[in-house]
Amino acid sequence: MLHYRRYGKGTPLIMQHGFLGGGGYWVPQLPAFGQCFDVVAPDLPGFAGSAGEPAQDSIEGMAGAVITLADALNVERFHLMGHSMGGMVAQQIALDHPDRVRKLVLYGTASLGDLPKRFETLAASRARIQQEGIEACAQRIIPTWFVEGKAAPYYDLCYEAGKGVTAAAADKALTALGKWNVGARLGELKMPTLVICGDRDRSISLDQAVALSEGIKGSRLCIAPGCAHNVHLERPGFFVHAVREFFLE
Repeated sequence: MLHYRRYGKGTPLIMQHGFLGGGGYWVPQLPAFGQCFDVVAPDLPGFAGSAGEPAQDSIEGMAGAVITLADALNVERFHLMGHSMGGMVAQQIALDHPDRVRKLVLYGTASLGDLPKRFETLAASRARIQQEGIEACAQRIIPTWFVEGKAAPYYDLCYEAGKGVTAAAADKALTALGKWNVGARLGELKMPTLVICGDRDRSISLDQAVALSEGIKGSRLCIAPGCAHNVHLERPGFFVHAVREFFLE
C-alpha cells in the first residue's frame, strides 16, 4: 500500500504530489487544511515513502494506486487536489471515478503530459537522469519550480520531500507523461473545479492552464502573480485561502 500522511478532521481531502515530489511538500498546508478536512497526502508508487512500491509507467496506473489507498482507508467520497503530474493523476481519477470526487483542484497542471513549453523536453530530462543520476537531476529540476530557485525559503523542504525516488521510477513517470492526453475528455468532468497556475511557471505554460479551465465547463481559473510552479510554497497564505474557500463553499 502507498505511504501517506494523514491529518485533521472533516470531509476527506486527497492531496496528490507531482513528479520528483512527495506528500511531505504539503506539510506547510496541513495545519490550515486539517482544521476543516481529513487530509490524506499519498506518495505515488516509486516516489518518496512509496519508493518500494512498483513504479507505474502510466497515469492510469498511478490513479489506480491512489484509489486502492482510498479504499483501504475507507475514504469513499473526497475532495481532490493534484499538483503538476499529480494534477494529471487527479484528472484521471475524476474521469474514472466521477462519483467519488466532490470537488476538484487542478494546480500547476495540464490536460496532456507531453508539455511543449516545459523548461526542457521530457526526452531531455530522461537522458539527463540516465547520464547524471537522479539526485543531480533533482537538484537541477526542483529549483525551476521557484522564482528564487534554491534561494526560495521552502526549497530545502521540497527537495527533502522528494527523496527516495529511483532513476527507474522517474523514467517510468516520464514515460507515463509522454503518452497521457485527456484533452478530448475534459467535458466529462462535471464536478466543481478550480484551476490554479503561477504566472511564471516554467513547467506548465499559462495558456495550458487557460485551456484546461476552458475545457471544463463552469470551472474557475486562479492565476497566482509572481509565482512559478510551486505556488503553495511561494505564496502559501494566498494558496490556502483560495483552495480552502473553494472547498468550503
